[in-house]
Amino acid sequence: MNYPSRNKGFTLIELILGMTLVALAMGSVFATMQIGMDAYRQGRQTMELYQSGRIALQKISEELRLALSPYSFWQPRDQYKQLSREEVFMTFNGIPIEEEDPGAIRFTGDAHSVTYVRKVYHLDRYPPFDLQECLIHAEEGRLILTVMRSLLEIKQASWFYQHIFQVNLNGIVIPEMGGRVRIRAQGEFGEPPLEEWLMQMGDVGRVDYSYVIAEGIQEIAFRYGEDGGWKTSWDSQELETIHHVSPQSPNYTAGDTEILEKGPPLVVEITLILGNGDMLITATDIPAGNMRADLSGPGGQPAPITPPPASNLTPQTPMNETPAAVP
Repeated sequence: MNYPSRNKGFTLIELILGMTLVALAMGSVFATMQIGMDAYRQGRQTMELYQSGRIALQKISEELRLALSPYSFWQPRDQYKQLSREEVFMTFNGIPIEEEDPGAIRFTGDAHSVTYVRKVYHLDRYPPFDLQECLIHAEEGRLILTVMRSLLEIKQASWFYQHIFQVNLNGIVIPEMGGRVRIRAQGEFGEPPLEEWLMQMGDVGRVDYSYVIAEGIQEIAFRYGEDGGWKTSWDSQELETIHHVSPQSPNYTAGDTEILEKGPPLVVEITLILGNGDMLITATDIPAGNMRADLSGPGGQPAPITPPPASNLTPQTPMNETPAAVP
C-alpha cells in the first residue's frame, strides 16, 4: 500500500538563520556602497575647495597687481623734512593744522587683511573712471572684497574745500616717534578740519559695497616683501631715508639725503587655509611697488630693486597698470 509523500517545509530556526544571512549580506553591500558614496562626496568637496582656493588666489593676485602707487595720481606735493615740530610751526603764519590727506592713495596691510586703491572705468559718466579704496579679508568662511571709498569723490571735494576756504592743502611731513606727522597752514577763514568737513557734507566718498570672492576659506594670511626681506605689515606712507651720497663721504651735504614715502611693496605672499585645513600659497609682484620717487639711478631711472626670495611659491605673471591722466 502506497502512502502519499509529504513535502517538509523550513523550520522557524532555519527561516531566522536564512533571513539573518540575507540581512548580513545586504548590510555588507550597503556599507560598502555607503563608504564609496562618502569617499566620493568627500573627494568632490575637497576638489571644490581646491578649485575655490585656486580661483581666490588668482582673483587676489589680479586685484593686487592693479594697486596704485601714490606717485601715479596726484603725486603728493608735500615737503618731507627732517625737522622738529617746533621748527615746522615757525614756517607757518598763524596756527598750523595737523592732519593727513583723507584722499591720499595708500597701500596698507596686516597679517590677515590688505587695503589698496585700484582704478575702475565708468564709460557712461564723466570722468570715465574712479579710484576705489578696497579691502580684502576673510570672514565666516568666506573671502570678501569690500569697496570702501571713492577717492576720486574725496579728492574732488577737497579741491572744492580748497577753493571756498582759500587754503593751500600742501603740507610738511616730518618723522616723529617712529611714525610721521603731516602739518599744513591754516586758511584765511579758519576752516574746519578737512575730514570733519567731508563728514558734514554727507560722508563724501563712502561706498561700503562688499561681495564674496570665494567660499570655504577658513583664513587668509599676507606677507609683504621688499629688498630687505618679508614683513607681516605694511604702510605705504611710512617714511624712508634715501642717501644719494654716503653720509661718510667727505662730499656729503644735507641736500644729498631725501625723505620719501615707502610706497607699495614689491611682492605680496598670499596664503589661504581652506575649510578642511589644507593650505594654498602663492606670491604676486606689485608693479606699483617699483614706482618710487627716487630717480637717482643711472639715466634718471630708479635704481634696480631686488625682491626677496620667494622659495616654494608659485609666482603669478605681472599685469602692468597704465594710469590715465586726471582731467
